[in-house]
Amino acid sequence: MSSSVKVAWETRLGKIGEAEIERRLACFSIPQRYDIDVGIDYYCELLKDSSPSTPFYVQAKGTKHFDNKWGQSIKKPTIMYWLQQAFPVFLVVYDDNNDSCYWMSIEDLRYTLLEKVSKTEAETIYINMDRSHILEKGEGKNNEFIKKIKDDLASIELFRGRPQFKGEGYVKAIPVPPRSRLELLRTRGNVRKYLYSLVLFYMKINDLETLYTLCDFLTKFDKSHYNHFVWFGVINRLLGNKEQARRSFEEALGICERDKTWPRESMEKIITQIKREIESCM
Repeated sequence: MSSSVKVAWETRLGKIGEAEIERRLACFSIPQRYDIDVGIDYYCELLKDSSPSTPFYVQAKGTKHFDNKWGQSIKKPTIMYWLQQAFPVFLVVYDDNNDSCYWMSIEDLRYTLLEKVSKTEAETIYINMDRSHILEKGEGKNNEFIKKIKDDLASIELFRGRPQFKGEGYVKAIPVPPRSRLELLRTRGNVRKYLYSLVLFYMKINDLETLYTLCDFLTKFDKSHYNHFVWFGVINRLLGNKEQARRSFEEALGICERDKTWPRESMEKIITQIKREIESCM
């Protein structure tokens, strides 16, 4: 008796596409397929000197209708999931008509996709790609793709406010500047965070000279945080600069008194402590 179960061609084409894409990816990376559908099909690790290195993700598609371009509507949550990843995401399409694979970078579309997600009322966003980027068969034939993985990782780091030096040699190029106000704010926030870590380190080893330099910079770099001025006041007092310490504590007090967003109970305790610091400099 023959089975009545039928497997749609679209399902079989999807499996064929995944197999062909995975075969090509395996020439320069270690692809691992996800068992569940999370909007990404493969977690891959780029191979460098035969050792796993930079991770990236691939969403695989199969089609018989590529023509000059291929396109598909993607759900907004899937797009946001792609953009939230810490490593680059690529869409790769297998064209069954000519046994070819084409790829595109999701990172290249970051700001375009974010704008469409925020301004479009539809539940999906249409994405299309052309034939300009080919995922080749065989070793040593996907240098463009490999370079793009590295470039996209730097772009993601910049989006998160962590600009990276460019290049792999001894002398590297200066990181590119923030491309948006969001990246600027995140970069400034990270600078402050990294400096806080250094401040705590030099406090631990009691290096007042370096602490003075760091906190002096913080009070000029970001005047909105009272603790910058408190730290600078304490350091100046320890160095015997009472007048400079007093001015710094007074600046910290002014920031706290102007801040109406903090819970008053917590703020009052800080204000009381800063006033004591001012009195100690009289």
